[in-house]
Amino acid sequence: MFYYRNMNDLQQNLRHFLEKKSLYSWVKLDLPEYTHQFCSLTQIEMECPKCKKSRPFSDRRPRGSGAGQSIPKLESDIYSFRFTCDSCTSGKYVFFVEVDTEEKRVRKIGQNPAWSINLDKDLEKFLEGDSDFLKKALICESQGYGIAAFSYYRRILENSIGKTLQGLRSMLELNNAPLEEIEKIDKALKGIVMDERIKIAKDAVPNHLRPNKMNPLAIIYDTLSAGIHRLSEEQCLENSQHIRVALSYLIRALTQQNEEQKAFLDSMKSLNDFNSESA
Repeated sequence: MFYYRNMNDLQQNLRHFLEKKSLYSWVKLDLPEYTHQFCSLTQIEMECPKCKKSRPFSDRRPRGSGAGQSIPKLESDIYSFRFTCDSCTSGKYVFFVEVDTEEKRVRKIGQNPAWSINLDKDLEKFLEGDSDFLKKALICESQGYGIAAFSYYRRILENSIGKTLQGLRSMLELNNAPLEEIEKIDKALKGIVMDERIKIAKDAVPNHLRPNKMNPLAIIYDTLSAGIHRLSEEQCLENSQHIRVALSYLIRALTQQNEEQKAFLDSMKSLNDFNSESA
C-alpha cells in the first residue's frame, strides 16, 4: 500500500494553498494516492470573522476509525474542507477544492467567508482615494481575473507615482544625497509624461530598497506592462499576488522609513540643542 512519503509537506502545501491562493487558479500539487491523506489537513490560520484577529482554525468534524472499510483512492472530484475558530468556536471557514489527478493540480472553486479585501491602514492612508482601486484589484484576484487585477495595480502605481517620488525625495534629503539627484525628482514631479516620471522614479530607488540589486519599482512596472499587453489570464493571476506584496512593501518602506528617520533626526537635534544649552 502506497502512502504519501512526507505528510508534513503535503499539509504545509495544502495549508498555504487554502490560506493564500485566490479562486479558480490551478496550482500544481504532489497529490497523494488516497482520499483520506488529501483530506487530512486539521488546522489553518486565518482572520476570524468573529474575533477580527488572526486565529488558528481546526477541523472539528468527527472521523470514524475506518476499520473494516476499503480505502478509497483520490479521484478527480470536488472535496470540502471545514474549519472552526479555536478561540471563539463561532467563526468558520469552508473551502471547496477541485482536484485534477491526471494533471496533478488543484484549485479553489468556493470559499466562505470570501477572501478578505480589508486594507492595511498605512496603505489606505497612502493611497487615499485610490484605495478603492486596490479593493477592486483584490476582488479581481479572488475571482480569478488576473488581467483585470493587473490593470488596477497599474492604475494604482501610476496614480501614486507623485507620492512615491515625494517619498523618494524626502529619503534623499534626509540622507544628504547629491543635489542633482534631488533635482531629477523635482523635474519628474513637474513633468506630465508618465513614462518619464516612472523612469526617473525607478532610477531614484535607493540601494537599501533594492534586494539583491533588484529594483522593485522597475520590476513591478515592467511586469504590469507585460501583463496588460501580452501575458495570459493565468500568468497575470499567478503574479498578481507578488505584485501586491512588492507594491505594499515598497509603499510601507518609503513611508515608515521617512517617518522613523525624521523622528530620529528631530530627537537627535533636540538632544544636541539641550546639550549645547546645558554646557
